[in-house]
Amino acid sequence: MLIRGRLDLGSPLKTPWELAKAWPDAELKVIDDSGHTGSPTMQVTILTAIARFGESG
Repeated sequence: MLIRGRLDLGSPLKTPWELAKAWPDAELKVIDDSGHTGSPTMQVTILTAIARFGESG
């Protein structure tokens, strides 16, 4: 799971985008209202991803 804030000006979205294309099992979530420091939406997305991984193990 790759989670990236669209408003993160410190690193381009191109890098996780290319990684997600090259990694068949990757899932890229781009959070529209989040920058490098996160947002409430990003926090929910991260916690949801963690819970999902906990269920698969």
